[in-house]
Amino acid sequence: MPIPFNVKRMIETELRFPQRFTAMVSKNWGFIFWNEGNKASHDSNHAIITDFIGVESSVRELEFFYKSKGIQPRLYPSLQANELERISPSLNNHGFTIEMKESEYFVHDHESILHPVDELHIERIKKLDIDMMETIAVEFGGDWTIKVVEKHLMHPSYHLLGGFANGELASLASVGIFAGYSRVDDVFTRDKFRGKGFAGAMIHNLVNYHRAITDNHLYLYSDNPAAIKIYEKAGFSRVPQDFKTWIAYKE
Repeated sequence: MPIPFNVKRMIETELRFPQRFTAMVSKNWGFIFWNEGNKASHDSNHAIITDFIGVESSVRELEFFYKSKGIQPRLYPSLQANELERISPSLNNHGFTIEMKESEYFVHDHESILHPVDELHIERIKKLDIDMMETIAVEFGGDWTIKVVEKHLMHPSYHLLGGFANGELASLASVGIFAGYSRVDDVFTRDKFRGKGFAGAMIHNLVNYHRAITDNHLYLYSDNPAAIKIYEKAGFSRVPQDFKTWIAYKE
């Protein structure tokens, strides 16, 4: 029997997600993630404050930590209600820039109305070849993205799916399996292959692929209206949120 969906459990999974491709240290006030071999990756190098007692010293500590490693200090939210109101004074005092995000979380809870596309052949990718790396670097994010994916691929619970059209990589999506919850990530369709239904076919396939290997709850987040329409057609519904999404960083 699958466990009932719980927003708190989903958030716990989300906050610890980077530890599969970074080093992580737990503090009494939260977490610090870093990867000195991939300093350009924000997801690989950020802190999260979960305890708001003594925020001033927490901000000072994380700032010193990242600067000592030559990494830009960066903070992600802990997805708690009213957290920004409690920590923004300290962030402002230390010269951090705060950027608000419009990300929403979604959980898969009903059947997809999308369908496969015959022209798109989807398979699991266990190792990146040169052509894949070049495509990802040029069109998806850069070398830092490749480093994150390669680190991920070392973990057996990371499933990277590639969609191929006439033998050429057209789209990507991944799912990371955790205890009770699974996270969709790396969703991307190359510009030259858009408008063919490949994005929807990939998400439809990923949902069925995930269902075949686990009864975990499947979730994702997005701030892209076009992508959100596809996710909803694939069976994802908005998760009620009493928190804001944002990032803070210091040049």
